[in-house]
Amino acid sequence: MSTAPKRGMYQGQWYSDLATLPDRGADIAASFATPASRVNTDIARLRDQPGSYHLFAAKACPFAHRVLMMRALIRQAPVGVTYCDPWLGGPQGWTFAPGSAPPTGQEALWQVYAVSDPAYSGRVTVPVLWDSTAGAIASAESLDIMQALAAACLLEMCPQEPEFADLCNWIHQHLNIGVYKVGFATDQASYGSAVDALDIALDKTAELVADGYAFGSGPTIADLMIFATGIRFDIAYHGAFHLLHRRWGDNKALQQHLERIAALPGVAGTLAFHDYRLHYFDEAGFPVRQPTATGRYILPRTCDPL
Repeated sequence: MSTAPKRGMYQGQWYSDLATLPDRGADIAASFATPASRVNTDIARLRDQPGSYHLFAAKACPFAHRVLMMRALIRQAPVGVTYCDPWLGGPQGWTFAPGSAPPTGQEALWQVYAVSDPAYSGRVTVPVLWDSTAGAIASAESLDIMQALAAACLLEMCPQEPEFADLCNWIHQHLNIGVYKVGFATDQASYGSAVDALDIALDKTAELVADGYAFGSGPTIADLMIFATGIRFDIAYHGAFHLLHRRWGDNKALQQHLERIAALPGVAGTLAFHDYRLHYFDEAGFPVRQPTATGRYILPRTCDPL
C-alpha cells in the first residue's frame, strides 16, 4: 500500500493534488508528520463539561465510527458531533453533511484544521476532537479519542493491563489497516502478501472473540475496533478491496461477535450501510482499481467452484 500523501494541507493551504505544489521542498513526506493536535485533552473537563468539546466524524469511516460507538455508549450528556458527507471524492476532501452546523462555521474539514493551526501541513482525516474552549484540535487519532472518552466516562472499556494495549495495537495494525493494505496494493505480489496476512489476522480475531469478547468478560474498545472493520467487510471491503475469497459472515465466531456488539445500547444508531457503499465504491475517493507497472490489473483472489 502506498503511503505517499495524494492530497492534504501544506503550510495551511489545502491541495486536492499535492503534485501541483509550486515548491514541494526536500521531503514533503516529512512535513506530513506534523501532528494535528494543538492542545492536550483535559479528561476532567471532558467528563464534567462535555459541551466544551466537539467531535467531527463520518459514519462512513471505520476509524471515526469506533469513536461514534464510544460516544453512543456514554449515558451522560454526549459530546456534540458534526457529520461529514460519506463521499470523499470531491475537491475539498471531507465536507460537512447538509444541515450540519459545525462550531467553527466552516464547510470543509480542512478549514477546521486551518483554524486550529494556520501553518498546518499534513493529512486531513476524521475523527477530530475539537476543544471549543481552546479553539483548537485536541486529537485527530481515533484510538486516542476512544481512550480519552473511556478515561472520562467509561473506564471499563479500556482496561489498564499492558496486554490490552498490545491487543489494541495488534487489531489496529493487522485487521483495521490490514484491509487497506489489500485494497491499495499496487502490484500482484504485494496484494498476495497482504491477503495472506489479513487471512491470518481474521483467523486470529475469530479465536479472540469465540468465547464472547476480545478481552475479558465484557465489551471493550478492542471489540469496537473489530466491529468497525467487520460491519464494513461484506458490504464494502469484499467487493471494493477485492477480498472476494471470503466473507465475514461465513465465520460463525466473527458473525456472532458482530451481532453481539450491534446489540449494545446505542450502537445500532451509528450504523449507515448506504454511507459505506457511497464511500468505498467510488473511484474518485478510493481509486483501488489501478493498472500495475505491467499494464495489467491486479488479479483478485477468488474461490474455486470445485
